[in-house]
Amino acid sequence: MTREVKKPEIRKNEILATAQRFFFDKGFESTSIQDIIDELGIAKGTFYHYFNSKTDLLDQLINSITDEMYSVLIPIVESDMTAIDKFNTMFREGSAFKMTNPEVFIIMLKVLFTDENTILRSKIYRKMVEKLTPMYAEIIKQGNEEGVFHVSMSPDDIAELLLQVGANLNETICRLMLRKDMTPKLLSHLIQTKIAVYQDTMENILHTPHGSIKFLQQGNTEDMVKIYFQQLTNAHSTDTDRLYQRGY
Repeated sequence: MTREVKKPEIRKNEILATAQRFFFDKGFESTSIQDIIDELGIAKGTFYHYFNSKTDLLDQLINSITDEMYSVLIPIVESDMTAIDKFNTMFREGSAFKMTNPEVFIIMLKVLFTDENTILRSKIYRKMVEKLTPMYAEIIKQGNEEGVFHVSMSPDDIAELLLQVGANLNETICRLMLRKDMTPKLLSHLIQTKIAVYQDTMENILHTPHGSIKFLQQGNTEDMVKIYFQQLTNAHSTDTDRLYQRGY
């Protein structure tokens, strides 16, 4: 049987999309290159034309996922906003996505926070820190020049620290949302408490006035939790196909 010849970029994207589905369904460790090859009906040589190994495939997939986030945030960094407004806007953009795409957010939670996807999740976090560190550093430098931040240490080191703490905050919140003993009121309270601690920590590190960093208003948190619980009630465990259809 003659295999279909496709343009390189189309074939590569097909391999990435298929790998994402297998990684999400089976986990990175349990997925083999042969699984992907068999699913697509391609030769092993075709796979190795685009990727050196399964790890290389994972790295390129994560690059693709985080590039989308980067493209949303870079206009904020390059805008005329003040440094404080840039930080606040960046965090609110993430919250806005979760509120406008609750079904995608829930599926991502269920997929990424399984034991099988520990490697996938940790690599995504590391790549996010790597890509966002220069952005944060640029904003910190701007804040120093504006006189609203007073950071004497390397902006790159401080940016990396803030992102690492932020990644821990994000994972903590996600794990809270996956607990089955949470009520909307309790979950909203815990999320607000965790965010408040991070905001205070960030303000102390940047030496900026208390109350300057405001990622979420109380009403926003409550609305997000309400949407989350409504969507969770209607969600199905096999809904990962919807994630792939949306291009995630």
